[in-house]
Amino acid sequence: MISIDQAREILDAEFPNWGTYQLSPISGGLTNQNLLIETDQGEKFVARLPGKDTDMFGIDRKTEHAISCTAWEIGIAPEPVSFLSGHEILVTRFVEGFPIDTNDPATIRNVARLLNQLHSAPEVPGVFNLPSVIDDYIATAKRLNVTHPDKLSEALEFSAKIISAMGSCEKVSAPCHNDLLPANFLQSRDQLYLLDWEYAGMGHPYVDLGNCAVNFCMDETACTIFMESYLGRKPSTAEMAQLHLLRVLSDLREAMWAYVQIGISTLDVDFHAYGMKHLNRFLQNAKSTELQNWLKVVEG
Repeated sequence: MISIDQAREILDAEFPNWGTYQLSPISGGLTNQNLLIETDQGEKFVARLPGKDTDMFGIDRKTEHAISCTAWEIGIAPEPVSFLSGHEILVTRFVEGFPIDTNDPATIRNVARLLNQLHSAPEVPGVFNLPSVIDDYIATAKRLNVTHPDKLSEALEFSAKIISAMGSCEKVSAPCHNDLLPANFLQSRDQLYLLDWEYAGMGHPYVDLGNCAVNFCMDETACTIFMESYLGRKPSTAEMAQLHLLRVLSDLREAMWAYVQIGISTLDVDFHAYGMKHLNRFLQNAKSTELQNWLKVVEG
């Protein structure tokens, strides 16, 4: 990973018009390091430094930049100022804001409308296919000699049922974010922003919706509010079932992501515990009566 001192040297060379500026780390980020830039002219930017070996997660920094530009053009992301391709550093304009309240129905509605706007945007580069991503993470962790938990075999039997059921649904592809953690949303005084486009690409909109639902820990009432706001109407039983199936499957992706991190990360994070948390939640939901009902509804 590029050090802060190295980043300063690169930024000095690329942006001499900034003059004197302050550079300070922004906390958070497991696959990147964000630096706040404050110039003497009163401008603020964020420099996003790539993490180590993040290509193992399918992250392509050029694609991230291109999709960030699209997201800014449709009004849902901060402005990308420059992409230093030789160093894979993305510089965006800093946006003042505060974290969102995922328990607030108004916030859930606003997030749903933002995702509808994203999914209606023009085609973007990159592809995110959830079943393939899960398989790739498993294979990558094995190449890194990471031992998966014994529960994985059982989990893959359940995931195969979900994937098979979703295969009977309409094939839809749209620009998707694919990492809808609450921390990736920022509420300014008058606008909601979506940050961190590392995993973005063309994919199934319901993968995004399910990812958002599980990361927001939405209950059935919240899921209904979410889908009504996204669709602009009352969702059908089949649409709710698709949401729930991909909400469940999202946990398996997160668990397998953690096992790749075990193989490459130097961070002081217990990725095994993180992975088991998501794997156990996946299995708990996969064994539920509700999941069997959702499978039947989607399969028709």
